[in-house]
Amino acid sequence: MTTLVVGCSFIEKLDNKNPHDRVNRVTDNFVIRAKSGSGNQCMAARVIHECSQQQFDHVVVIWSGVNRLDFPIGQPLHRLQPKNSDGEFKFEYFTDLGDVVYYHSGGWRLSGTSDACPKFFRDFFDNQYRSATSRYLTDLTLQSVIQTQHFLESNHIPYHMSFIYDIDADYSKDKWEPGCGQLDRSSPLNSLVNWNNCPTTSTLFEYAKTTNQLSSDEFHPTFDCMVEWFNQELGIDLKA
Repeated sequence: MTTLVVGCSFIEKLDNKNPHDRVNRVTDNFVIRAKSGSGNQCMAARVIHECSQQQFDHVVVIWSGVNRLDFPIGQPLHRLQPKNSDGEFKFEYFTDLGDVVYYHSGGWRLSGTSDACPKFFRDFFDNQYRSATSRYLTDLTLQSVIQTQHFLESNHIPYHMSFIYDIDADYSKDKWEPGCGQLDRSSPLNSLVNWNNCPTTSTLFEYAKTTNQLSSDEFHPTFDCMVEWFNQELGIDLKA
């Protein structure tokens, strides 16, 4: 059985170069598709893109921060963006889905406002956040979840979903708030989500805090914590 796992930097850790800190790729049980800073709009698009390229028996989506915005552009414009002396793009927070490339803000005043980000992207993110309300950011996330659930269910693909953190918690005074955000449950879109297939309790960040398994940055769970959480909460053995 081949499982697609989609997410942001939390899931990106599962593809670590260290043989100990990576999931079993020998038997192709898992296909990891993740990017640091990725928002939920891009992750929804990524699920559809990956499923158009390969048949999967199971899909896992670990949604990211409500506060994160993504900006899609065409591949020709993406190729024109500045590169360093090694030929790598100076702004690394993007997801290449072929003809469509998503640039990631990472959250309020984060990667999308860095000097490495092209100016017209910085201006776009700045203008979006100036007018962003909690409902605006919430609805973008809920639309992504609804769209993905509908796609997977209509194509009869079993799936698991969760978030990297507790979207109902108030982290407004926490240093991680810019990249997280609280979901506005008063949104009418909230009732359209199948929350039974997307539990919001015992999420990765909270689990890692409770079990003292946070990385040195005090935000990302350790690799072993990820393996443990997937096994306990989703019933998925990443080492299988």
